[in-house]
Parts: sequence; C-alpha cells; structure tokens
Amino acid sequence: MGEVETAPDVAAKVIEDLTSLEVDPTKCERLYKAALVQSSSGVTYRMLAKMLETGKVDLVHYGCDLDADGKPVTKWKIRRILEQAPERFDKEFEAIKKSIVDDGELVQGAWVHDMTGMADVAAQGKSLEEWSRSTTAEAKKKPS
Repeated sequence: MGEVETAPDVAAKVIEDLTSLEVDPTKCERLYKAALVQSSSGVTYRMLAKMLETGKVDLVHYGCDLDADGKPVTKWKIRRILEQAPERFDKEFEAIKKSIVDDGELVQGAWVHDMTGMADVAAQGKSLEEWSRSTTAEAKKKPS
C-alpha cells in the first residue's frame, strides 16, 4: 500500500500576540501612555500606546483579568490601531469609558500613566510595571 507522509504540507504559523507592543529604541520608538479603566462589575480594560519616530502612535486596548502584579492573565475584545495622531489615545480612553456606560454600568475607576517625559525606554518599562502593580492594587480595593 505504500507509506503515508504525516508531516504537514505547511509549517504551523506562530500566533502573534496582538496585545504586545514591542518598543525599539534604535528606531526612536518609546512608550507613550498606558491606561486602565474598571467597570462597576469589575471588568478591566487596559490600553497601551507607543510613540513612533514619525510622531504617530500605535495603540492597543483590550478587556482583561489582571494578576496581583498588574499583568494580564486573560484578554478579550482586542483592538489594535496603528499610526495615529497622539490625540487618538485620549479619544480611545473616552470611548472605552463610554462603552462601559452604554452597557449600563458605571466607570468604577480610570487611570492614565503618561511616560512622555521619561527619556530612557528601560526606565519607562520599569515605571509602567510599577504603575500597573500599584494601580491594580488600587482597583482591587474599590468596592464593586
């Protein structure tokens, strides 16, 4: 009968993490701003933006569950927006809050972390981690 080839014809594709914003300082990229918005039911939305060499920003936001360190453990409703004017961050932040209200809930908390004044990308990353941890702790203290 012959041999059967069991190897796939095409290599499996690696699934890209659409929520990941890689920052390459050699391309003059830097972190821009981060935000967390929490609904009255305890749902958390996270947004992160990086500044590109062109002066535009790449944004990503999504609903998520956060661990104690402020790191997302599950993600849903992912939206990635590329090469936008910096003002788009504030518009998306307001749109997230409006969508919570439109769903019949209240905005329990909303926080923004501005990293535009930090020159060093490594310092921005450390600042973002510290902000995420402290903001997550604050959000978990708020009554639902």
